[in-house]
Amino acid sequence: MRIERDYFWFRLFKTRGIGPKVLASVAKILEAENLNPEMLPRNQSDFSARFPELAKILKEKVREEDGEKVSTAYEQLKDHGINIIYPGHPDFPPCLLEISPILFVKGEKKRLMSDSVTIVGARNVSDKGVRITRNLVGGLIGEGINIVSGYAEGVDLEAHLGALEAGGTTTIVLSDGIKQLRQKSAFKKFNWDRDVLVVSQFDPDTKWSAWNSLARNQLVCALSKVVVVIESGPERDTQGKMSGTFITAKAALDLNLPLFVVNPSNFDNPPKGNVDLIALGGYSLDPVNGAAEIAKYL
Repeated sequence: MRIERDYFWFRLFKTRGIGPKVLASVAKILEAENLNPEMLPRNQSDFSARFPELAKILKEKVREEDGEKVSTAYEQLKDHGINIIYPGHPDFPPCLLEISPILFVKGEKKRLMSDSVTIVGARNVSDKGVRITRNLVGGLIGEGINIVSGYAEGVDLEAHLGALEAGGTTTIVLSDGIKQLRQKSAFKKFNWDRDVLVVSQFDPDTKWSAWNSLARNQLVCALSKVVVVIESGPERDTQGKMSGTFITAKAALDLNLPLFVVNPSNFDNPPKGNVDLIALGGYSLDPVNGAAEIAKYL
């Protein structure tokens, strides 16, 4: 195996039988031994003798016959300007180790370490919800804060566009592979290389799925120091369908992140999810002075 950091982690990521837990274990072993991948012995017997725990993981799972396919995929990522962020990389947030040890990113990767706030909410956002989102995001940009959200219609897009129109920056967290990204028309006038960071935890060729959308919720939260809910339906609607916004908000609470929820009284029809999330421990947010209140937690 080529001992080069980006390729080392990509090769492990692409290896059958190696998932986030194993990747995190490898990272912990390397850290404990104060090692970088390029420092590992190339001779298999030396490798096994000096680092038996790590050698066992790699020897049992990494198959040499897969090397050419992985190498080709790796070169394609480089050709697309996609970077691999992994434990030990200067732009890897340590808090992500147990959530997503490998990230595929396009754009200004140092933004992963920025002071960021996640904004989430309904796809079918109300007109008041749109205005609240735009005003709140504008205030946060004025505080020098990066905005994080998904790439769905509704609050997600309003948050991203609001950040860019205010002269700020934003992070898009995908629920599919980064090679599946298609720039939506409303974004074409902005400088993506400078102001937009795109992040995916999935294999670059992965298609969108509802399961991936749910799996991404923790990452959407963990990339920020604060999570804000603009407008949310109940945890489950009358048909039993789960609310992605509500699930994301609960993930924020599970991660012990400050969760702000726009006070339901700001809407003509108070969102049931907002009421329930405040009851679960979210802070009721007055959007008029919301940006200044949120900034205190960064």
